[in-house]
Amino acid sequence: PGIRENGGQYTHGAIWLAAALLQNGQHEKGYELIKLLNPAEKCENKVIANRYKNEPYYMSADIYTNSQCFGRGGWSIYTGAASWYYRIIFEWLLGIKIDRTLKLNPRIPSEWEGFSAKLIYKKTVITLDISKGDDPGLYDNGLKCEEIELDGKEHNIKFIIKNQ
Repeated sequence: PGIRENGGQYTHGAIWLAAALLQNGQHEKGYELIKLLNPAEKCENKVIANRYKNEPYYMSADIYTNSQCFGRGGWSIYTGAASWYYRIIFEWLLGIKIDRTLKLNPRIPSEWEGFSAKLIYKKTVITLDISKGDDPGLYDNGLKCEEIELDGKEHNIKFIIKNQ
């Protein structure tokens, strides 16, 4: 009891819960869970870091609640949960989806004003500026659009999320 899948945190399940929260409009709760899962957050407090015993740059597969090793991270480096964590942040929090085109649907928390990013996908260079405002929409080099073509050209994207 209290170790591995029977521990206090089984990371795969917790990450999938964060994705579900973000997808279902519970952006604040999803973001809080993402922050709790971040291994670097566990290393900001020396007492917690000494209990955790794992690297701040690797996702742990689980966190133990067993009294013999309470708060210890298990199976770092080994877990596939890290790739899910990255995907949840990239696709569901930041809302960046790349398929045949680039589509945006950010679900950022209220404390964020927005974010910016630069992506290079194949030969397409995309500079993103995501912000909140009263005139929502997606603009590619100043022109309103629905999605961004991955056409090997440069795109300066402005995406405005409606103020809540």
